[in-house]
Amino acid sequence: MKKQEVFIWGGIFLLQGCLTKAMGQAEHPNIIFVLTDDLGYSDLGCYGNPVIRTPFLDSIARIGVRATNYAVTSPSSTPSRASLLTGRYASRLNLPDPISPGSPLGIADEEVTIAEILKSVGYNTTAIGKWHLGDRHAYNHPVAQGFDSYYGMLYSHDYRDPYVQTDTVIKIFRDRTPEIIRPADSLLTSLYTQEAVNFIRRQKENSPFFMYLAYNMPHLPVGFAAAAERLQENRKSSGELGAVVEELDFNLSQLWKTLEELGFAENTIFIFSSDNGPWIEYPERMSKDGITERWHAGAAGIFRGSKGQTYEGGVRVPFIIYWKGHTQPGFIPGNPISNVDVLPTLAEWTGAGLPEDRVVDGQSIADLLTGKAEHEHYEHRPIYLVNHGKAEAVKDKEWKYRRTRIVDETKREVVLSELFNLNKDPSERVNVINDYPEKAGELKTLLDTFPGDK
Repeated sequence: MKKQEVFIWGGIFLLQGCLTKAMGQAEHPNIIFVLTDDLGYSDLGCYGNPVIRTPFLDSIARIGVRATNYAVTSPSSTPSRASLLTGRYASRLNLPDPISPGSPLGIADEEVTIAEILKSVGYNTTAIGKWHLGDRHAYNHPVAQGFDSYYGMLYSHDYRDPYVQTDTVIKIFRDRTPEIIRPADSLLTSLYTQEAVNFIRRQKENSPFFMYLAYNMPHLPVGFAAAAERLQENRKSSGELGAVVEELDFNLSQLWKTLEELGFAENTIFIFSSDNGPWIEYPERMSKDGITERWHAGAAGIFRGSKGQTYEGGVRVPFIIYWKGHTQPGFIPGNPISNVDVLPTLAEWTGAGLPEDRVVDGQSIADLLTGKAEHEHYEHRPIYLVNHGKAEAVKDKEWKYRRTRIVDETKREVVLSELFNLNKDPSERVNVINDYPEKAGELKTLLDTFPGDK
């Protein structure tokens, strides 16, 4: 049984954590991981947006680390979130695509999450916001996956008419009990933030906490959220998308003020990212509300592609991390890193250790983020991009090999193989597979031997 397994290896690493403290090392840091939904690479000021104002996140990026080559390993919600929380490719998790309410699929009881490894070394844990990892089985729920408490929506806020024909009623749950029925889109961000502030105020100084704060925004629809009276000024200057992103930034600034007020900011790891790229090519069903417009979706900057695709625009997203006195101030790494690296990195920083009975696909990037390793010579294993449950691309240093099926001009389905040098061509405009046959063959072999198929 999962919980028995976790207890056994967790007990070992709890002892390890206690020994670490006894040896005079720093107390365990608090950890807040903020995950936005469908936020594009260039939807923040510090990532080049000319109209959306994000002063708080810009300030954290200046004193922390702002990665420019961080990729999620799947370009859509459910598989991306599952990979983040487990450090494993979605192909191992039987979660190939976003799942609907009531789906028989969901995160398995046997999986070990970030929350579970941190609980093994004494962390209080909470999940707040969008889950989207299953709701049918008891073990799919956050409180069965290592989180002591949960407050949020079990899926996206578009699982309702007119976007999706469904009998599901949108609810916000407290643990397993519905607390708010049909919450207004305009309230989701502030409700989650208030819950996060309340959680922090309940914490004790000598008991570390882990908060997974997963906002629904800026996933479409954003029009109703931006219609809130308090966002009208923002909406005038940066549109509906800008209004909800600026509200996120403001709410995070208030959360940080709470940390400072209570003395937690000095030893809190703060991480901000997105689950995938922007939904630029959203289906027409999302426009049936008469409000949603094409410019409501985010932007991928110079990158090609969109949510649901393994071009860089679908997988390369913001990643900001700050831990006072540990992460390199103002560091902007261009090294390829990914969301499956988060779990092993946090495990190293907390002394939690990793489960030994399964493959963890990510690697710790602690030395890169803290400056103990020179970024020019930092080695990262190949990063695979998994779409619809299968490896569709692989990134190795500056090279990327991508293989998909397309319909050609004769309406036949054919295999398209592409090779890009992302240093010279980050926009993936030129397929150089015929110019570099040896490199193409090398990466093809990597893709053909994808370890996540085993």
